[in-house]
Amino acid sequence: MTVLAPYPDAELVMMDLLQPVAPTVTATDQTLTGRTIQIQRVGGTDDGVTDRPVLQVTCMATTRTEAWAMARDVQQRVLAAGGTAVTGTRVAGVYIDSTRTVTPPDQLPDRNPGIRPVSAQYRLGLRRPRPT
Repeated sequence: MTVLAPYPDAELVMMDLLQPVAPTVTATDQTLTGRTIQIQRVGGTDDGVTDRPVLQVTCMATTRTEAWAMARDVQQRVLAAGGTAVTGTRVAGVYIDSTRTVTPPDQLPDRNPGIRPVSAQYRLGLRRPRPT
């Protein structure tokens, strides 16, 4: 039996992809004071060849205008990432086959009145790394 290489960590891929927009994290606390993007895998499937994770991406800023501008920028970067490789501080050479919006940006209520979150969900198509 051959043991397959694991799929790339989709959260880390998305974190590196979106790092130019704002600092990216997988968890936050109530003390946020500026621009932050939270990324969380919330579902998806695979067919043994391609992993198709669904990732929730929440853009947080101190004003509604800034949060929405970040969310629009994020959406265009994600949609443009299909057919490209991501290399950053967390992953190297991860090829993204495809991207799509699952749920478009939507403003969310937040317990912290100083943060305005706008969240969307995206599906990526990622393959296992090729053996070298």
